[in-house]
Amino acid sequence: MFVRQVTAHFKPDKLDLFNQRLENDVVPLLKKQTGFRDELSFFDIDNDEAIAMSFWDTRKDAEKYDRDTYPLVLEKMNEAIEGTPEIRTFEVNNSTWYDIHA
Repeated sequence: MFVRQVTAHFKPDKLDLFNQRLENDVVPLLKKQTGFRDELSFFDIDNDEAIAMSFWDTRKDAEKYDRDTYPLVLEKMNEAIEGTPEIRTFEVNNSTWYDIHA
């Protein structure tokens, strides 16, 4: 399993818009992607920061999403975020949720 972590800063007073776009636009797009498993989102209200982690069957699935669909996601989130989100990727080593063990 593979994880794609996106860290973004939302514009002041735009958390509600950020969350609305995530739920109504981004998650439905993710659910249509081959190999997509799950999305977790975390918000640091004090620092106007959001972290979204998407879980994928394979690196190849996540890379295809990054190439083909993520540019559309950025367009949809543009009103709510400042700057360019940082993307990091990880191989999942352990998970109690998905019963993965090293």
